[in-house]
Amino acid sequence: MDTKSTIQERLAGGEGTALVKEWLRANKGKGRAALARHVCERLDMRDARGRLRQGGAQKALRVLEARGYWRLPKPQSRGPGRWKPRRLGQRVAEPRKMPERVEQVQGLSLVGVSREQDELFRTWNELIETEHPLHDSRMVGRQVRYLIGSEHGWLGALGFGSCALRLAPRDEWIGWDEPTRRLFQDRVLDMRRFLIRPSVHCENLASRVLSMAAERVGPDFARRYGFEPWLLESFVNTEAYEGTCYQAANWLCVGESSGRGRNGPNKPQVARKEVYVYELNRRWRRQMGIVPKSEQITPLSLEESLCAEGWVEAEFGEADLGHQDTTQRLLRIAKAKARNPSASYTECFAGDRHELKAYYRFIGKQRAQMSPEGILSGHRRQTIRRIKGYGRVLAIQDTTDLDFSDRLHCNDLGDIGKNQTGAVSQGLKMHSALALSEDGLPLGVLGTHIYASHFDSEDKAHNRPIEEKESYRWLRTIEELREIAQWVPETELIAVGDRESDLFELFDYRRRKARNIHLLVRARYDRCLEEEPRKLFAHLEALPVMGEAHIAVPRQREKKGKPSKPGRIGLPARRAKVQLHWDKVTISAPQTTQTRHMAAVELRALLLREVDPPKGVKPLRWVLLTTVQIESRKQALRCVRWYSRRWRIEEWHRVLKSGCRVEAHQHQSAAKLARAIAIDTVMAWRVMLLTLLGREAPELRCELIFDPWECRLLEELQPFVAPETMRGQKKGLYASPLPISSSRDSAGPSTETPAICPDLKRSCAVSVASTTSKSATGWGKEYL
Repeated sequence: MDTKSTIQERLAGGEGTALVKEWLRANKGKGRAALARHVCERLDMRDARGRLRQGGAQKALRVLEARGYWRLPKPQSRGPGRWKPRRLGQRVAEPRKMPERVEQVQGLSLVGVSREQDELFRTWNELIETEHPLHDSRMVGRQVRYLIGSEHGWLGALGFGSCALRLAPRDEWIGWDEPTRRLFQDRVLDMRRFLIRPSVHCENLASRVLSMAAERVGPDFARRYGFEPWLLESFVNTEAYEGTCYQAANWLCVGESSGRGRNGPNKPQVARKEVYVYELNRRWRRQMGIVPKSEQITPLSLEESLCAEGWVEAEFGEADLGHQDTTQRLLRIAKAKARNPSASYTECFAGDRHELKAYYRFIGKQRAQMSPEGILSGHRRQTIRRIKGYGRVLAIQDTTDLDFSDRLHCNDLGDIGKNQTGAVSQGLKMHSALALSEDGLPLGVLGTHIYASHFDSEDKAHNRPIEEKESYRWLRTIEELREIAQWVPETELIAVGDRESDLFELFDYRRRKARNIHLLVRARYDRCLEEEPRKLFAHLEALPVMGEAHIAVPRQREKKGKPSKPGRIGLPARRAKVQLHWDKVTISAPQTTQTRHMAAVELRALLLREVDPPKGVKPLRWVLLTTVQIESRKQALRCVRWYSRRWRIEEWHRVLKSGCRVEAHQHQSAAKLARAIAIDTVMAWRVMLLTLLGREAPELRCELIFDPWECRLLEELQPFVAPETMRGQKKGLYASPLPISSSRDSAGPSTETPAICPDLKRSCAVSVASTTSKSATGWGKEYL
């Protein structure tokens, strides 16, 4: 197989061009087929079986003629009318006594079809022309065709041919560059036609046929063309089909086509389709010389992320902002902000007008890469490295409002709610995903989407697709997690959301495109169930008690009421006795214009309700929907523990607003505010991580987080900051400020680094700053 260069490249070269022009001058009466045969023989262009590649040569000659290389003889006419396939002349007989399940089908097999087998070839064409939605049986180039046979009759047909020349989601998933694509594109086959006859209704037949085809097509193609394919691709029109048979046969959805067709124009002409791929050779990337994404990154522990000196470079240094100087400016800004997270950017630069002017130039850049996603790209990569070190990670997603109502001259703000007087408040919404370990330690910010919302009753209209609604942000996070899963295939990713994320479209999207991502959502709607007269909540309440447990309920802070929202009283922490009920349920699709065509979704439902709550306290009651298996009390409590970690993102929002004071930024446009807030999100993650580490890993050495001079200073301040920790201490030995041990009272580094890790640098820095900074002290008290 000629893989060093394409036919077109060889003919466009000096030797090929001279050869074609010389032949055209000497053979004016001959046709294009003779020319193609001549250049193939002279340039030795053959396939893997040694046959001349005349079809490819003819196409390359036509393309180069259009570019002005030469003028070819006129094509020979094949007579009036369009091309017509060989057909039977009558409809293919319907199958007889077809069973309802694939296990009951007698003699199910794939029958190979070639042009030499006239009756089989005509049968294949007849089925495709009459019963396939495209009604087009023509296939060109390399191809393999099959009939789906059985003792009941012909059940369908399928055919494989050359893959799409360029396909963005497939090419991105493969990870090849242009030269590699040209070398190995012949190794990818496209399932050009797939038909299960409309009269055949047999459960699991389509997925069984796909599995059988995956076993047959590689060897059959190799016998015919001399080399084996490594990948299969196929397209699913989601307006008519769900694609569940591909999912059941372990095909992977990698994205959506643009709607241009295989060789179509630049503008979409056909319906957009989901792109599925299947690996025939598990080592195909290595054979192409492509390093898998999972091997392009190495795990990064939380301990390594705590380095006092280099953490800013690690988190921001790989940001893709379009220019190295812009990335270096981001590093200088982040370092200044890291020294004083609660200060404004103006205060961070301590009056240096040159640095401040550079900051404003940075925030005001209009380059496409200068988005929150671009600013966080380096941190996101480091977060993925930290995720790689865990077997299971929770991806908590939530939305918060950022109030900028007092920015009267700020452009492009949206609506975030109404105040006490009923006036609409102006600001931005921020939807983020925060990665957590199972112990609740923040691993990093996976992404944040900052946008302006506008109150619009049409947003809730049932006739609008989910892609046009704000609620699509919940599905967008699952898209991002699906891409992240390619980097960490051995880590189980679980997306956790509150009641706002209870969207049927979310469950449907996960089933169709992201089956490797699990969901854990608190139910908001009392949904209908398949083959069950009662709705979801009543069904769970009717189940017997399957388990009991005692869970710790943290104290409830008091909130003052508003005219539009009632307040709540403060409550002390308590231990609540709860009962558990769980079951496997099948949720019916809501009967709306956009969802009624969707198939029902199978989930696990878990009801947690408190018994005998204290007087005046509203009892706990959660209904959780998940794709994670729940078969025992232990698994049910695990899901409860995971969902309880959702409050970590609320704490992170509090650090952003109270600690980093993101709502105090004074920029005059929403885009500039979003860029500044993106930097603050990493600062808030760092502060939260260090604080939690100080509480849960007090044995960590002080030097791991602080500079040596900071450790010495904090030790000297210890008697004044926390004198109670000095009791019982020998003279000359000082307890660590806050729960981190210093070098002076530690015999040496611990032989075992704690598995959990995160907070405290800012917390301790606040103690130091308390002697000189009233604002820092106030912020420290509020957060700690």
